[in-house]
Amino acid sequence: MKTYTSSADLKARARGALTGHYLTLSGAFITLGILQYFIVAPSSLLQLSPPTGIILYYAANFALDLFFAIFQVGIAFLFLSNACGQPVNSGGLFTGFWNNPGKAIQIQLVPSLILLIPNVLPDILLSQFLATAQRKWLLCWLIVSLIFLPLVVYVKILYSQVFFVMLDFPEMTARECLQQSRRLMKGNKGRYLYLMLSFIPLTILGVLSCGIGLFYVYPYQEQTYANFYLDLIAQKQRARETA
Repeated sequence: MKTYTSSADLKARARGALTGHYLTLSGAFITLGILQYFIVAPSSLLQLSPPTGIILYYAANFALDLFFAIFQVGIAFLFLSNACGQPVNSGGLFTGFWNNPGKAIQIQLVPSLILLIPNVLPDILLSQFLATAQRKWLLCWLIVSLIFLPLVVYVKILYSQVFFVMLDFPEMTARECLQQSRRLMKGNKGRYLYLMLSFIPLTILGVLSCGIGLFYVYPYQEQTYANFYLDLIAQKQRARETA
């Protein structure tokens, strides 16, 4: 019989692990946010010269999505290390650059390709609304976003463990990391979805506090996800021992 740790216990462990480390881990998020702004913001200027500029804009955004997967490895490293009681520092954010960055990009390529149309099409419709102020574009954006929402959430959940797996099993190829994430999430998608939804109220409060509260919410959320991964691995090991 499978006995997983409850969401409440995972969150309690996260709060305990974050004690004394909030400043370091929040600093990593601030650093990443600043880097994203200065790297991504210039690409928006490409939209000023349609249609070629728009094509280049979405191509650049796709490439940047792959590039920032390297930083996602760093985020996973920080919180996985903290969950295991190892020392952490903001420099861990750049771990992915000397820990097989090519593999991180290969891994991100799969979900990015799957979600290419679900991400780009609503963005185009919203841009049309902002440019013309015609409500039909806003309605189209809302309908298309709602249609694609289940797929977007499903893919994100399915591959939610992939960078933890990459760090934990460095001998695995990119394809094997993706397969392992899918295996780990088999029978656990509902648990992870519940965990994701449980952070929505805190995220809203964080936004309403002019974003200041997000410096608490983001580390709390990521630390809980790292604990979720460790719980999946522990359950898998217990299953092997009793087999």
